[in-house]
Parts: sequence; structure tokens; C-alpha cells
Amino acid sequence: MGEVMGIKAFIFDFDGLILDTETPNFEAWQSIFAKFGLELPMSEWQKGLGTCPGAFDPPTYLEELVGHPINKKNVDHDQKVITLSKILQLPALPGVEELLILAKTNGIKMAVASSSTTDWVWCNLSRLGLLKYFDTICCGDEVAAVKPDPALFQLAIAELGVQPNESIVFEDSPNGILAANNAGVFCVAIPNNITGQLSLEHANLILNSLEDITLEELLAAPENARLQR
Repeated sequence: MGEVMGIKAFIFDFDGLILDTETPNFEAWQSIFAKFGLELPMSEWQKGLGTCPGAFDPPTYLEELVGHPINKKNVDHDQKVITLSKILQLPALPGVEELLILAKTNGIKMAVASSSTTDWVWCNLSRLGLLKYFDTICCGDEVAAVKPDPALFQLAIAELGVQPNESIVFEDSPNGILAANNAGVFCVAIPNNITGQLSLEHANLILNSLEDITLEELLAAPENARLQR
């Protein structure tokens, strides 16, 4: 049996994990679909969660349902106006900054690994005042393939100078959890209002909130899971 490694790094998803951008985004699209007398099913929406933006294109799906061409640019514009007005009012999700402060104080290296674009992640982290906690930020425009491909987590691990078994990933979506699994990293899932309706069974640990666990418990979780196997 090999030597058990201590946890040296935390790697955080962004959308839906640090900031609940997913609920306003989905609700805005629901309101747009409703203007056409239609519904946007969760089963369709979930195809785009935690992966590249093109995995599910709401305007194209709406046009298919309507059955004739629509002005997709205008529809997309209206949705963005609604979404951004909501997101810009939101604080970080419960327990996020408290964990970042504790981890930083205890010498844990930290990264963001997000399938979203660099501009999106940096601007929102700046608004929230959270940039100062992270040693590196890795985004979807820096890798050839996004989640569930492990490339983002592999990049973050390399930039932090740690090993997969010295890291913990925090995720909220099935695609993100699979990416962590594919990278060989212990994954803690914290579902939000949207992803809580999806299957997160492949996570190593599932929490309702980051407020539900202490730093000590987090650091011990991978070893406890190993001993229980």
C-alpha cells in the first residue's frame, strides 16, 4: 500500500459552485420560452451544464419547437439582459468565502477550474472580491476540451504544483464530477437549485452547502473514504 498523501490543494468550479449563475440563466430562458407559449424542459437544459456553451443552444432549440425561423440574436440578447441583471446582484454561495479564508490561512493552494471563458470568471470573481484567494484560474478557453474531459483539472493541478491525490475538487454538475473522476481527484459535490435535480452519484462526497463541513473534516475526507472501501 502506497504512502497516503496529505491534501495540499483545493480546486473550485465557478458557475453554480462559487456563484449561482445557473438558476438566473435557466429562469431567464424559461421566461423567453414562455413568451412563445412554450416550456424549456430541465432534461434539455442539463445537456449544457458544466461543459462548453455550445453543448446546448437554447435559441436553436426554441426555433425547432416554434417550427419557423426566429430572430435568434434578439432572443439571445433579451435573455442576457435578464440574466445579467440578476447575476450582478448575487453574492457568493453560502460558505464559499469562509472556506477560502480558512484554506488560505492554513496554506492550502487554490485554483478555479471552469469551462466558462476567462473574462467571465475573472470579472465575476473580481466583483465578489474573491480573486485574492486563488493561486491560479484555469478556464475553458485555455484547453482543447472542457468538462467532462479532465484537461481543466489537469491544468490546475499542474499549475498548483501538486498531485491528483493531494487535491480536492469542488463541483456542482455531473459533467464536472465526471471530469474530476477522469482526472483521478477526490470530488466534493455541492448541488444548487438546478443541479440538485440531477444525478451526482459519482461524487465522492455530497454536501448541501459548504457551510455543512469544517476544514478539518474536508481535509480528512479522502483518507476516510479510502479506509471505508
